[in-house]
Amino acid sequence: MRETVRIYNWDGEKYRFLGKERLRKLNDTYVINMRERMGEMSYTTRYLLYASAKFVKRHRYENLLFCAGRNEAWLPVEERMQAEVLFSYR
Repeated sequence: MRETVRIYNWDGEKYRFLGKERLRKLNDTYVINMRERMGEMSYTTRYLLYASAKFVKRHRYENLLFCAGRNEAWLPVEERMQAEVLFSYR
């Protein structure tokens, strides 16, 4: 079973759904790579990530790396994960 994470972006009034990304595990860290298309659709640099309740229950407070191009944000696995990341390939 593949685990996915729903990604939302703050537009100044509410969070808007951008899409789903696959959750991968590298060593002991879970990684989400946001695609360029989602970066272009984003209004701001504030993102909200939702994983399934089953995944959160099994892996609560483990490390999760959210990659937006070359920029990264480290998060603990929780129900609502918020990150401030500028999407960039520089």
